[in-house]
Amino acid sequence: MPKVRGLGVVLLVGVLSACEPAGETPEWKEISASSESAAPEQPAPPTVPAAPTTAGLSESELALDAPLDAFEGTPYADPEMAPPEPEEAVLPPVAASEAGEIRIRVLSERGYDNEQQQHVVDLLEREMAYLAVKFETAQGNPVSGATPEFQLKGSSRITEISSAGLQTPSDDSGMVEFGVLAGKMGADQLSVSFGDASKQVVLNVISLEAAGYASLDDIHGALPWDQLMSARVRYTQDSVVAEFPAAVSQHHRQQVKLAGFMMPLEPEEKQKRFLLTSNPPNCFFHVPGGPAGAVEVFSDKGIAASWDPIVLEGRFETLPSSDSGVIYRLRDARVVPG
Repeated sequence: MPKVRGLGVVLLVGVLSACEPAGETPEWKEISASSESAAPEQPAPPTVPAAPTTAGLSESELALDAPLDAFEGTPYADPEMAPPEPEEAVLPPVAASEAGEIRIRVLSERGYDNEQQQHVVDLLEREMAYLAVKFETAQGNPVSGATPEFQLKGSSRITEISSAGLQTPSDDSGMVEFGVLAGKMGADQLSVSFGDASKQVVLNVISLEAAGYASLDDIHGALPWDQLMSARVRYTQDSVVAEFPAAVSQHHRQQVKLAGFMMPLEPEEKQKRFLLTSNPPNCFFHVPGGPAGAVEVFSDKGIAASWDPIVLEGRFETLPSSDSGVIYRLRDARVVPG
C-alpha cells in the first residue's frame, strides 16, 4: 500500500475504511499529479504591496485648516459643541422725554398674550407673581426715565419686590419690576400705562380647591393666612421691614395653630427647620406668597416631610425687621390634628 500524504487524505481514508464491509480490503490507486482527474492548479495569490513606513496624514495635510462651513447645516449631538449664536445688537437707551412713541410690554415667568393682546398670568389665590414692565420706542430702543402707573380692579394687589419700590422710573434697559399678590378666585384686570401708552394684564386667579388642593381656610382655630398676608412689607438695601395689623401682632410670643404647605430646607426626611407656606411651593428660588406668605418653623424632634397640608402648633413670633427675608417664625412646633 503506498504512502498517503496530507492530513486531509488521512482523515478521508479513516472515514472510508470505517464504511467498508467487514472482511473486505479496498484497493488503492496512487493518483498521479498529471492525472486527468487531478484538481486544477491554483493561481498564485496576488502580491500585497508593502505597508508604508508612516501612517495617518502627512505633515502637509495636517497643516491645512478645515473650512469654517465644513459642517454647515449638520445638527450637533452636543449643543455646547455648536458655534455660538450671533449676538443681537444692543440698542442704546432713549430718555422718556425724547422717545416719541412709546410701547409697553409686560414680562412674567409664566404669562402669555391672548388674542386681544392682553398679557394673561395664571395664579393660585394668595400666590405672588413677579412681573416687569418694559418701555421701548417704535424702533426697539429701551426707554429710560419712564414711571409706570398701575390700576388694578379685583381682589389682588400690587406690591413692591425690591428696595427700588413701585414709583421708580425705568432704568437703561427700560425695565421696572413689580409684584402682584393674587386675591380671591376670578379674573382681575390690571392696566399699566405711561402717557398715551398702555398695556392690559389679566390675572387669572384660581382657588386651591379648583386646582385640586385642600383648602387651608377650613382648619378650625388656625390663624388665617389672609390676616398674615395683610402685613405691609417694604424692602431696604439689606433687609425686609414689616408693619403688622393688630390681628397679627397680638399673637406675638403666643401659642398659635397654623396650617400650610411644607417647603423643606434640609436634605432629611424629618425636617427640623423648614418654611410653612400659604401655597404649594413650586420654585425653590421664590416663596410662593412672598415674605408674608411664609413662616419659618423650628422643631426639635423634626417633622416628616409631606406634600399634603399640615397643621402645626407652636410659639409664634413676628419680626418687624429681618435680614433673612422672613417676617414670621414658629418655635417648638409640633403636628396637631386639623
